Amino acid sequence: MPERNIALGIMQLDVAGKKSDGALEALTKAATVEFNQIIQQKLDIQVESFSFAGPSLTAEENGYQALDFIQIGINEKTERKLAFLLIITDVEIAAASMSYLLALPSQLTNVAVISTRRLIAYGEDELPQQEIRTKRLTTLMLHCFGRLLNLDYVQGSTNYLARVQVPDDLDTMQHFTELQHQKMVENLPREANDRYSESSKLAFIGRHTLGNLPRILRGAIRANPARIATKLPTMIATALSVIIVLIFGGETWDFAASVSYGQLAVFVFASFLTATFVLYRAFSFRLISTRRGQTSESSVVTAGATYLALVLTLICLFLMFGVLMYGVVVFVFPDPLMSTWTSDKDGASFAAHMRLAAFLASVGILSGSLGGSADSRSVVRNVLFAVDET
Repeated sequence: MPERNIALGIMQLDVAGKKSDGALEALTKAATVEFNQIIQQKLDIQVESFSFAGPSLTAEENGYQALDFIQIGINEKTERKLAFLLIITDVEIAAASMSYLLALPSQLTNVAVISTRRLIAYGEDELPQQEIRTKRLTTLMLHCFGRLLNLDYVQGSTNYLARVQVPDDLDTMQHFTELQHQKMVENLPREANDRYSESSKLAFIGRHTLGNLPRILRGAIRANPARIATKLPTMIATALSVIIVLIFGGETWDFAASVSYGQLAVFVFASFLTATFVLYRAFSFRLISTRRGQTSESSVVTAGATYLALVLTLICLFLMFGVLMYGVVVFVFPDPLMSTWTSDKDGASFAAHMRLAAFLASVGILSGSLGGSADSRSVVRNVLFAVDET
């Protein structure tokens, strides 16, 4: 069986309205040469690294967002059939949790964004900038590539996978360990996700969804569904406003007392399905096919992990609404009132209370998803796709 030829792209990305003096191009080329030398020396596998100019990007109201670069990277990576893509830019990139951003490797998409704007820190003006910038950019590229290959951070300042706090931390990062070399060789074909559909798209999607279940699950868990739930205040407010009104209606109690478990299960499942679809359409990246209509394995993995992360987020919200409503039913409504509020003699039983809580929680995630789609796309996307700010 012939060895797979895995392609890694290094894209220099200029932004609209900014004159280029050639410095970024020269810096990217110099760093790419050093990056290639280290990668080819350490990895016993063919990796193609090349530079190309990307499309321009216009700043939004809050400046240049890292996720805007990720979306462009997804498009370019798919069309050019690259397994990995490193984007190099010289503009300031806004960070979600830091004052500024040096790099953002997105393991879910196999795209990393690197900014050269802050490679020279305050007080380093007297140092040989071109040499330092080239060295630091090369180190950042190696750091991001290691993270895209799912290597863990390590303790110590001399490893390429050490945590970066300030730019001069990059000066001491000089090597991968032998164990890291082995993991890179093992992980490279598995993390590449560089296959493309040739015939039936549905068969391709099904086959590679099943084949990448561990990676999809890992990506969904890494996105931290519980944290995503905290980033949906509009959804939570909408859901609570609806279910609080419903809980004071006698018809709701009658429904909970008389509905069968099978009917309730169907309603819960339909609510989850609809809510997940609405949130996926609101918060996922736009995943494209090539000009030839081919779907990439990377797109399948990204879509699967995003969908699963949103399902797990809805499960968290469902449990939260259910526990809250059950507490309200038990501790707020007195037993004499509950026994007369429903025409069913079973209306005040534990089973009826559980059915009521499940019904209200389902209504909550269904109604909340419609309001939750108005929550900030960038905030939720940052949790989904930008969990590894450097």
